[in-house]
Amino acid sequence: MLVARISCLALIVTVHGVIAQTISRAYIGDDGKVHLVFADGAVKVLPSEPQQVGCENISISEDKLTVGWSVLVKNCCTSYPIPISVAVYTRGKKTIISPGQMIYEWHFVDNHRLAVLFGPVHGWASGANLYNIHGGKIVESWNGKGDAPEWANRWEEQFDH
Repeated sequence: MLVARISCLALIVTVHGVIAQTISRAYIGDDGKVHLVFADGAVKVLPSEPQQVGCENISISEDKLTVGWSVLVKNCCTSYPIPISVAVYTRGKKTIISPGQMIYEWHFVDNHRLAVLFGPVHGWASGANLYNIHGGKIVESWNGKGDAPEWANRWEEQFDH
């Protein structure tokens, strides 16, 4: 009987934790920071990254447990800031994914991975990476040559052939 009650209590705590982390809405506030509204009504404002002057392209994953956005920084050679990384927030942890060049586009893949297209500030894309959102490790890369992997198939025209 005691084991059943403990199991039930553990299930309730687990379900509550998932519901509390379900993201209902994400937006960029007037302060230039990412604001999250959770399913339980809680609101969280995430701190800016070092050198961040803004953010854009905020998106919530299909399972509503992860949010990502492009981090904008000043660039010496343009009159506008450029995105150099994607910040990913999931289950209370933030991961920064930086391919080393300007980010052209990105999108979630199956709620656990992030596809990023990148290249020089002016010109054609130089590569695309698929990252694991938990830790930011590269899972797969594609340089625009040969058939595009499924996660990058809409980016083929972005490369100079």
